[in-house]
Amino acid sequence: MKRFASLALLLALCFLPSTGMSQGLGGDLFQGLEGFDGLGGGSSDPNLKITASYVVDPSGTHGQLHVTATVGDGWCLYSTTQPKGGPLATKLKIADAPAITALGTFVPDHKPKIVPPDEIITVPQEKFYKSVTWTAPFLLAPDIKPDAVNVKVLLNGQSCHDRGTCFPVKGEAVAKFDGVKEVPLDKTLVAEKQDPAPANTGTTPTDYKLEGVIGDYKSASGHVVVSGTYAPTKVAPGDQVTVSLTVKPSGDYHVYAYSPTDSTLGYKSTQIALSEVTGWLAMQPTTDNPVHEKEFAPGFDPILYHEGATTWKFKVQVPIDAKPGKYPLVGYLGFQTCTDATCDRPEGVMFEGIVEVGQSAAVTESAPLAFSKSTYNKAADRAKITHAAVQEPGDEPAGAPPVRGGDKPEMTDNADAPPAVIADGKNLEWTVLNQPESSSLGWILVLSFVGGAILNLMPCVLPVVGLKILSFVNQAGKHRGQVFMLNLVYSAGVISVFLFLAVLSTSLGTIVGLFVKPEAGASDGLAWGQWSGNVWYILGMIVLVYTMGLSMLGVWELSMPSFLGSGSVAQAANKSGYGSAFFKGIVTTLLSTPCSGPFLGPIFGYTLSESAYITFLVFGFIGLGMASPYLIIGINPRLIAFLPKPGNWMIAFKQAMGFVMMLTVVYLVYTMEDKWVVPTLTLLVGLGAGCWMLGQVHTLEHQSSKLSTTIGAFAVSIAIGYFAFNYLVEGGAETIAWDKYTQSRFAELEADVRARQSAGETVMVDFTADWCPTCKLNYYRAINTDKVAAYVENNGISPVLVDWTTSDPNDPVQRFINKLGFNSIPLLAIFPGGRPGEVYVLSDLLDETTVIDSLNTAHGTSKKVPEQTALNK
Repeated sequence: MKRFASLALLLALCFLPSTGMSQGLGGDLFQGLEGFDGLGGGSSDPNLKITASYVVDPSGTHGQLHVTATVGDGWCLYSTTQPKGGPLATKLKIADAPAITALGTFVPDHKPKIVPPDEIITVPQEKFYKSVTWTAPFLLAPDIKPDAVNVKVLLNGQSCHDRGTCFPVKGEAVAKFDGVKEVPLDKTLVAEKQDPAPANTGTTPTDYKLEGVIGDYKSASGHVVVSGTYAPTKVAPGDQVTVSLTVKPSGDYHVYAYSPTDSTLGYKSTQIALSEVTGWLAMQPTTDNPVHEKEFAPGFDPILYHEGATTWKFKVQVPIDAKPGKYPLVGYLGFQTCTDATCDRPEGVMFEGIVEVGQSAAVTESAPLAFSKSTYNKAADRAKITHAAVQEPGDEPAGAPPVRGGDKPEMTDNADAPPAVIADGKNLEWTVLNQPESSSLGWILVLSFVGGAILNLMPCVLPVVGLKILSFVNQAGKHRGQVFMLNLVYSAGVISVFLFLAVLSTSLGTIVGLFVKPEAGASDGLAWGQWSGNVWYILGMIVLVYTMGLSMLGVWELSMPSFLGSGSVAQAANKSGYGSAFFKGIVTTLLSTPCSGPFLGPIFGYTLSESAYITFLVFGFIGLGMASPYLIIGINPRLIAFLPKPGNWMIAFKQAMGFVMMLTVVYLVYTMEDKWVVPTLTLLVGLGAGCWMLGQVHTLEHQSSKLSTTIGAFAVSIAIGYFAFNYLVEGGAETIAWDKYTQSRFAELEADVRARQSAGETVMVDFTADWCPTCKLNYYRAINTDKVAAYVENNGISPVLVDWTTSDPNDPVQRFINKLGFNSIPLLAIFPGGRPGEVYVLSDLLDETTVIDSLNTAHGTSKKVPEQTALNK
């Protein structure tokens, strides 16, 4: 055994350098090992070189920065977008450069080689071989000469060889001026147009010019007409203005219901909020159009929407101290329209009006609102501000004036004023009419007593019962009163151990709370019930119950530490008298824990969510149940003859209880999320091996062998557990290794697809967004499935995922979709390789068979291109 252990350790040390560097860094560990040349690595140096240059637009206001990195043959750098959990992403930044006021995102000149995830690297790897040039736009400070810009570029990252060797790399270069050249202005570097300067308090009139057009507004999608009015146009201080906004969808389109903030999942609720320029109070909008519900998917909230034209009305409070004059009434409306199969992008409009405040009585005339294009995000962002500060009833100090700009208004007796929606509902109270029946405390205590009595049937406890009672009989000279008192004191020692366990149980939540923060939204305090849904708590319970179950099945024995059988406690127990009886109860209970331990797991599980006094009662009755034989027989010592005799039946009973513990493990595993099941089962294999090794300790003769085997048992369990939860946890719902495009890459999407297609690759592009419920259904049900993933991988199809959750008015994705003949999503486009400009398009609800058939058709018509593909440039 020692020789085998030494050989294994030597081999591990020999392979440690190569495996340590390659694991998680390349995925190509033994590539090129023909003849074993270069085992464990490739070259000894990535030979990294960095150069940089820049060009300036003739306007002298902006330019482009180019950074080129080269590495040696067989070496690669990783992209700036390399997902976490694998190799280090390349980071590019410039040193302090006063001449540059803003720097955009670095974009590579070609696509990286994508290495799909495997059992070692659970994320895709994005590799650049030989050389790559990143380009980033920048803004120049005023009065800077184009050729006088001093820009120092810094690069940090990681370079790996195909044979497994990896190095952290750093490089720097001073950018050289490369001339004046027309450069498109990146509008993301320019500050957005600000809203008109807001009025300070809404009590002073201000000059305001309408930006929009009075009358109906037709949305960009062409499927909605927005109109609105406000009344009255002239008010006295302290009066209210009623605003009406109507969204009229066309055809089969519907608009989603209003929500105070953008908090819905899978679609975009209607958002209404006042602009910063209007410092008045707005109440919550209401509508008479009924809300319809439609189930989205199991586990998701239903979709709430309105059919037909929907009019929302809300009141705006004019301050009582408003001075006479004209005030702007400006706000935002955000909305989204969909059919049952397709969705338009979320849109937004700005509505405007002019309200005149005077000292005379208000008139009742109304006026149409002016509308102009805005964005959904603008309305949602304003809603977050105006609705986040809504106060709860009673929170506002008496006599305190309301905060202007969207906070909760003072409540009046006006019956027409809609009530403000409470932000988080923490003060709402509800009366439950059908209260569920709960188990009585008395019944729980009876079960606890019976459970404690059953502990006496365990093999390591039952023989002790008779022996201890006989010792008390002999010690007391068979005097019945003294025999009973000795048994009573002995029982107090037994019960004291369980009360100590109750202290541990009630304190455990606080102890864990010192190291682990409860989940957001949890109630104050650290009640153990908060941890019942935590995967690590469930895993801890599984480990406890499983290992104790193995102990009951005889795989291993739980040995008590030697200090429990010696020292002051044991010495006190060996003496005579009542003190001796008390300590004998403690020591006997401690020494019986190898048998009683498995039963404590379920008891802990129950008491974790209960109050402290219930926990003490439960554990007290368990101790009372275990002490009951001593109390009963202490009253009549002759009953000792009726105790069951020890025998093989006790071992069979204990093993049967072991299988009950295994059923408990099955239930606990059932409560876990699917992604944790396989790692947990693997951990159980490691625990089983470790417990089996502990079970062999008593067969060894030398103390050193026992120690090394014990350490080895823990090492095996920990190593297998570490492997399971680091390499076997599923990485979520994604089955396909998508090349993901977010807003920073939208500008290059169309050109990238054409380049890949021209290079012979068949490209599958899925256009999706957070606000598109049909997109989500298609993704999980028809696209991101095992069968589609297998087809994509086996046929070398390039999967691209475009997250279109944006509201950029100058959107290249919108233009790209329009070129494909569509204006909305869901949309799945398949571009056959070698046939640039041709595409197969799928929209609306999809199924897996349709997707695979379309992929097969597109791939079957593709033309092979012998040249190097776009991904391997």
